[in-house]
Amino acid sequence: MKFKLFALGAVALGLAACAQPEPVPVYVQPTFDKTGNASCTAGYQLATTETGATVCAPISQ
Repeated sequence: MKFKLFALGAVALGLAACAQPEPVPVYVQPTFDKTGNASCTAGYQLATTETGATVCAPISQ
């Protein structure tokens, strides 16, 4: 009986670990040139957040 309870608990714990939400991506501030044009480093692209801020977001693969 104890083994069945332990196995059921292990399965429930495994399923709970899979139910975690995806992490929020980390944004990087863009660099601006003298004329105000924004650019990002390699691996990032320009994006706009919900608040309207211009940020560099990681390129999803």
